[in-house]
Amino acid sequence: MELVLRVQGFLVDASLPPLRRDQIPTNTHCLIDLKQSVTITGLGVQPFDDAAAAFSAHLKGHHLRIWQPERANAHLTLTFGNRYLTAAKFSDNEPHADLSEVVDPFNVLWPHLSSQVHLQENVVEYWQCCTQSTKPSFKRIKPDAIMPGTMVELQVAFAVAKLGRHDYIFLPKLHAVCILNRVVHTDYNTSIIKLLSARTVSPLKKMKRKVGYDDDNDKENVDTVEAPQRRLKRLTLDDNQMEVSKV
Repeated sequence: MELVLRVQGFLVDASLPPLRRDQIPTNTHCLIDLKQSVTITGLGVQPFDDAAAAFSAHLKGHHLRIWQPERANAHLTLTFGNRYLTAAKFSDNEPHADLSEVVDPFNVLWPHLSSQVHLQENVVEYWQCCTQSTKPSFKRIKPDAIMPGTMVELQVAFAVAKLGRHDYIFLPKLHAVCILNRVVHTDYNTSIIKLLSARTVSPLKKMKRKVGYDDDNDKENVDTVEAPQRRLKRLTLDDNQMEVSKV
């Protein structure tokens, strides 16, 4: 069985396409392990921490192996990813997806493929929420527009796989990343510029840029985007420390 959820938070880290030549393993058997991933945090917001804790619950009548959230700067974080490839023998006539447009535009992966395929299940979509009007709209973007400090909403699926007779394990899979707001990223850059002007930090200390929503404009989805976003937008970064804004 599979459960699809939407999770909002601030992007802490990301490993996103396109693939570069130095990312391709020399051992072709390791190609199947290539994946993209993102890590988000709620900066201590209680609903995010409660949701992270809920992921380590138990299935009724069976034991679900605990999936422990990690921490960054004392805040809980969640990491979700998706492999670029699937073994052809497990494809089960699933629809194939275009590998060249986003994942492999430099054609560094395709020549090495033999028993691996890129399926629709391996696809991650990238979107940005535009809120110039009272009703948000969504547009597709390239993954290199997504960077740490950005407020995002992730669409993730949780497949539950059985291990042994009674044990189960969560297999989280990333399906979409949507930029909601860049306020923290902007605050961080403003703070760094002020510090650089005062010559209190090294000029070499800068942010590391790493790099489906189809007209998702009904009222239910508008509420799911706006309500948590209002709580998260009150958070800011001050002098490189994560704290809740007093505003």
